[in-house]
Amino acid sequence: MTRYLRNNLGKSFCTSPFRAPLKAWALVPVLVVISVSAGFEAGLLEVELLDSKIAPLLPLILFVFPSLLEEAFFRGILIPRNTLKAGAARATGAVAISTVAFVAWHPINALAFNHTAIPLFLNPWFLVIVCALGITCGYSYVVSRSIWVPVIIHWVAVAVWVLFLGGRNLVLELQ
Repeated sequence: MTRYLRNNLGKSFCTSPFRAPLKAWALVPVLVVISVSAGFEAGLLEVELLDSKIAPLLPLILFVFPSLLEEAFFRGILIPRNTLKAGAARATGAVAISTVAFVAWHPINALAFNHTAIPLFLNPWFLVIVCALGITCGYSYVVSRSIWVPVIIHWVAVAVWVLFLGGRNLVLELQ
């Protein structure tokens, strides 16, 4: 297990996102279209600037959790870094398993730990957006072999949602 983590997650942390092929970012426009369409249609998004004294700290907080920690587990651990060498079918399967686990994590998190998130984390349209994010991040990890590419994608998506689109953030609710 230690060897797997070192060769998989460890090496993915050492791989620069700036060396990622352009195709690692290819699904980002699809993620944006799905998120914006589903989000506004379902009332999950509304143009609203966050008004909080901790707003300047939120980008850093959101970088660590959920972005870095979730991506390290759902992509860096669940998807073998060299899975593409085993073929497209194997890579697709790995991304699918990772995405299913990622989507399932949100309702489990709400039901077990974060009861105030139940209405959002069990909303089917929110889960569609989470699924699109999972596929996008999984694909970007497989293609780039860098954990930083999905971390950046996840972080920008969540930061824009929380800071500019009325997104819910547990950190703000703890104040």
